Amino acid sequence: MKTQTKIIVLWLLVILGMLFHQFFSLHNLRFGVNVVKAGYESVPDMEMLKRLGLYLLPTIFIGGIMFVQTHIVRILNLTASIFYTAFHTWHFLDELGKMKDWVQWILLTLLIGYCLLLNFASWQWMKNKES
Repeated sequence: MKTQTKIIVLWLLVILGMLFHQFFSLHNLRFGVNVVKAGYESVPDMEMLKRLGLYLLPTIFIGGIMFVQTHIVRILNLTASIFYTAFHTWHFLDELGKMKDWVQWILLTLLIGYCLLLNFASWQWMKNKES
């Protein structure tokens, strides 16, 4: 399998992992549990913009990987994959004592694993001059 294909599939797995993590964090709504953070009346606009950026940025990289294969795209892809690894690792460590749902532990662990594989594949692609 070509390195670019691996990277695209890994980005898609990261997106799915983030979506599942978000979806399962909202499952308490079915049981009438208050999920609103203290001090918030609704989801703030900035929070929505951050989430939108986190979900859409990988799609931009997927498009770049498919159609633009310059060295700068490879560097940006590797940088983004490292950012996502750091972000999800920080989130996992931050939630370590707070998470009571074992499903979230599994999702975040898989997400970090996918990000690490993405780092490796992105590093290989950046170092490879031919493809």
